[in-house]
Amino acid sequence: MDKKALIEKFENDVKKRSRAMRFLLVVDQMCNVVFFNGSQDETVSSHIGRKINGGYANVYEKSLCNFLRLLESKHCIKSFGE
Repeated sequence: MDKKALIEKFENDVKKRSRAMRFLLVVDQMCNVVFFNGSQDETVSSHIGRKINGGYANVYEKSLCNFLRLLESKHCIKSFGE
């Protein structure tokens, strides 16, 4: 990705999400690193959704995803790439 496209991506993200939502996203990504040894660029929901889709999620991860379904139907699957 070239520099101009990257800057445009960041500017669009600032317009799309409030400061509070961007902060919560950072906290979510930090939890993915600390508790799931995941990537700093991925949310917990995306990480678990990917593992469920791949067939190697553990019981704890599946339970967390089931809890998140109360907030949004198929939340973990929808969050791929976040």
